[in-house]
Amino acid sequence: MSKTYIPVALRRQVYERAKACCEYCLIPDVATFAPHEIDHIIAEKHSGRTEAENLALSCTLCNKHKGSDLASVDPETGKIVPLYHPRQDIWHEHFRLSGSEFVPLQQFSGN
Repeated sequence: MSKTYIPVALRRQVYERAKACCEYCLIPDVATFAPHEIDHIIAEKHSGRTEAENLALSCTLCNKHKGSDLASVDPETGKIVPLYHPRQDIWHEHFRLSGSEFVPLQQFSGN
């Protein structure tokens, strides 16, 4: 998690753009026990900047699970694939909701 100060106006902009929902799992802020956090999509340690296009509203669980990762290994193919990027990818093209489970669609575009 970043130690960089994020100005209040920028935090508000990210929160409003996300409509108060986690940009990774779409859970509303009001439905969680801990308030959503501002996440650097590309971590500062990977030269990610503290600007609106690189920030996402994230629930605590998604933020902790993603960490500073940029990619992961697909368990079926063994290929390195980029993680979902809320500024570049469209959620419904990567996941579907099945009951209370998020199911990946296995359409890794490589972008």
